[in-house]
Amino acid sequence: MRFSTKSIGLAIAMLGMVAIAQGDEQIYRMCVPHVYYEDCLNLLKDPSEAGIKMECVAGRDRIDCLDMINQRKADVLASEPEDMYVAYHTKNSDYKVISEIRTKDDAEAPFRYEGVILVKKNSPIHSLKELRGAKSCHTGFGRNVGFRIPVTKLKNHHILKVSMDPELTATERELKALSEFFSQSCLVGTYSPYPETDRLLKKKYPNLCALCEKPEQCNYPDKFSGYDGAIRCLDKGKGDVAFTKVQFIKKYFGMVPNVAAEGDPSQFEYLCEDGTRRPISGPACSWAQRPWTGYISNTDAVKGEQKFHNLQQRLEKFFENGLHAENKEAASHLLINPNAVYHSKPQAVDPKEYLEKAGYKDVIERDGSAIRKMKMCVQTDIEMQKCDTMRRAAYSRDIRPEIECVQERDCIYAVKDKKADMTAVRARNYKDARDVKLKPIVYEAYDKNDVYVAVVEPTLDNLQNMPIFFNGQDERAHKAADYLNKMRGITACQNAPSSEKNIMIVNAMELNEYKNKQLLCPNKERKPVSDWQNCNCEANLPVAIFVRDSMTRVEQETLKHLFVSLSEKFGRNGKVPDVFALFGPYKKENRDVLFSDNAVEFITELKNENTSERIYQGLSCDGNTIVKH
Repeated sequence: MRFSTKSIGLAIAMLGMVAIAQGDEQIYRMCVPHVYYEDCLNLLKDPSEAGIKMECVAGRDRIDCLDMINQRKADVLASEPEDMYVAYHTKNSDYKVISEIRTKDDAEAPFRYEGVILVKKNSPIHSLKELRGAKSCHTGFGRNVGFRIPVTKLKNHHILKVSMDPELTATERELKALSEFFSQSCLVGTYSPYPETDRLLKKKYPNLCALCEKPEQCNYPDKFSGYDGAIRCLDKGKGDVAFTKVQFIKKYFGMVPNVAAEGDPSQFEYLCEDGTRRPISGPACSWAQRPWTGYISNTDAVKGEQKFHNLQQRLEKFFENGLHAENKEAASHLLINPNAVYHSKPQAVDPKEYLEKAGYKDVIERDGSAIRKMKMCVQTDIEMQKCDTMRRAAYSRDIRPEIECVQERDCIYAVKDKKADMTAVRARNYKDARDVKLKPIVYEAYDKNDVYVAVVEPTLDNLQNMPIFFNGQDERAHKAADYLNKMRGITACQNAPSSEKNIMIVNAMELNEYKNKQLLCPNKERKPVSDWQNCNCEANLPVAIFVRDSMTRVEQETLKHLFVSLSEKFGRNGKVPDVFALFGPYKKENRDVLFSDNAVEFITELKNENTSERIYQGLSCDGNTIVKH
């Protein structure tokens, strides 16, 4: 059969149209942290999402989602600049930022906000060097615009000298530097998660709080704190310079519609990084900007103009529909908020370029004045993977010192021999760690009602020698049974679970099922099931972070602060557990990797009186008898 050139051309054109149609039918996979997976599904169930050709895939957290995009298991993720930094530092990756989530008020602004230096028009300050000795107004300790950016930029210009005194913690080194650089300041906030340390630091560097409304408190709320408060400190207070952001300058001075001016804009100017000055009525000269939150994908998903725009259009429709969805909370978990607008990038951008354009990469990479990296020892390959994930997340979120993960066959001896600085130790290995002069600095903690108790029938008597029913596969339940037996004078050796359910070891979280029973306390008293806090048998030791006892006080405090910071950011009740799940399953097939899945935070002291190394060691077959009380 012979075909004409015309018919062949027509066939090719039709095939091209089919290919395009098939391309249009591609279903894009949006990755979401598993805690928001149902939210994503509910959003796609909304009638307005019909035909949008997108589906939700669940990652453990945002770091896992980034890895899934890199592995082509997902196509797109709603991400913050810090997530983009993680993407930029992922090996063998080809991520692309394809669109942004902006706000209605600043829909045309290239950045989420711009960090600026504000001075009075009649100020003698005309360079960054001349800031020395000035009275400074900050948004707050640890915040981007008022603390991290000024410290980073002034250090990079070799103007702010930070002491490397090993007797000072990294936080105190920066506070000391600011205290010596500025004559007086208002820098409110919590300088340390430990109240006594916070109090002592503010007492040691009182000039950092001198300009505040309440210097003795030096914490929120304070009329001279926050973005507008820093401006007010300069305008109405005694400040010479304020570190804040452009949007709030415009609002404060009434340069936006329907906002009354609190000050006279003609009396203030921007101080630029090069020493020039600009009126605040014109364009700002910012020394660092925070990029917008946005959507990140990979090269394959946006290869060619058509695929690139196709994905952008799908995302825009998904986003717009999310704005009008009934379930506003579900939408907010996917970074779709009522005041948000979708903005397509004209071309896909590498994360590095995206961050550098804003000058934000330097801010993320600030060293925090830590003297060195701290080495975390792990033993298995999966532990190494989780440690590295933790390292990536922590560094991007300004948790310092930086973690370095090392893999050794025996981590207790690796720490002892100074091949590492810290390691996670389980209950059964506490004694081994103690024997080589290691000590715990932080411990895992569980939910308040996540403790093991013994329940019995109220009518049951003669409990002294009755066997105990418990889950033999649960180490905590096993130790609770051992402890109760020990307190009854029964050896912990060969303590096997009984099939009889006269005495049962259960978790207090399940006590709703045992409302009609009583608790049996270790001292053999009986109490109502509501009194589980004072009548429990929890005796297993939690995972703890051990370090060398010979480490300096500052090193130990630094590591303690490191893990408390990890917990405050990524713990079960932390600020951003969706970025990195510090606790919970790391992989479906791997449980309790590094830390216990059921833990919720790190604490510096054990709180349950039954939970002690002395009691735990006494539960071993050759352990000493525990004195009854």
